Amino acid sequence: MLKNSTRNNLVRYAYNETGLIDGDQTQRLIDGDPLVENEFKEIVDFINLLDEIKLEPSAECIKRIMAHS
Repeated sequence: MLKNSTRNNLVRYAYNETGLIDGDQTQRLIDGDPLVENEFKEIVDFINLLDEIKLEPSAECIKRIMAHS
């Protein structure tokens, strides 16, 4: 099981929110440990799924908003 700090670093790295040094360290960690590599791939897959989801308010919600305004 990965530590939360490692998982947080992987998420930040997947979103390109790491600096040069942290990014390099994270990539070395991914390259050097198959468990970490697998976790990173799962994070990236999940992020890609999130990008595919289209959220829209329900018709009922829009109706209530329009009635209120």
